[in-house]
Amino acid sequence: MTVLVTGAGGRLGREVVRVFSDHGPVVGLTRQDLDVTDPEEVREAVAVLRPDVILNCAAWTDVDGCELDPERAHLVNAISVGYLREAADEVGAHLVQVSTDFVFDGEADVPYPEDHPTGPLNAYGASKLAGEALAGPDASVVRTTWLQAADRPGMVEHVLGQLVGDGSVEVLNDRRACPTYICDFVPAVRRLVDQRVGGVVHVTNAGVASWYDIAIAVAQAANIDTNRVVPIGEADLEEQRPARRPAYSALDNSVLRTLGHPVVRHHNEAVAEAVARMMA
Repeated sequence: MTVLVTGAGGRLGREVVRVFSDHGPVVGLTRQDLDVTDPEEVREAVAVLRPDVILNCAAWTDVDGCELDPERAHLVNAISVGYLREAADEVGAHLVQVSTDFVFDGEADVPYPEDHPTGPLNAYGASKLAGEALAGPDASVVRTTWLQAADRPGMVEHVLGQLVGDGSVEVLNDRRACPTYICDFVPAVRRLVDQRVGGVVHVTNAGVASWYDIAIAVAQAANIDTNRVVPIGEADLEEQRPARRPAYSALDNSVLRTLGHPVVRHHNEAVAEAVARMMA
């Protein structure tokens, strides 16, 4: 099985290339290698490589940037997905589209299942939702939340770095989702690819938390006084951000359970592992 990974230079794309390379040929194309917003480039690349699977990690994930330039957001996060789907159809490839919790409005108080009505609050979420539709009904549309990098500093490293010094660290406490670690996300996606699962699938680490909760978990794992972690809200930020964020966007991995796939571990386990690695 040959896998083509678009957006291979990003934090998710790099890990997808690494993990999938253990199972067969993988071609990773960065933004410099392939402009997914150019339909001719996309068609030519796919026609030459003739992959069995196209895993699209290319996206514009700057939420506030998308809010200020919704046309570009729609081009990168939606229209380009349609180009990939058309090219995939021509060679019989299975398309995997990575999507987001920001397709929901945040009004829920329990994790969203895959079939819950959507209602994005911002241009980024709207563009990703349009991308889901353009991926087509046979594609694997994999939604996730708050992805944390496998090979670069993320929230754990940021908090621990602040706590190593003196003073406190301020962390947002008015949004809740499922912090998800790329090292856990990618193997779950691999299983979906093996089965060519079509439709929307939620893939997150278990457990709902705010960033404040994560910071507390970091402090506990590092045996640092948790009182140094100070909760703040969006209203406390020095500059108000252009894009609204859903207050609650946890996802329920109900399709994974129905498929009988392994339960993705709790995010606190991943946090503890990351802290231990950094302090070793």
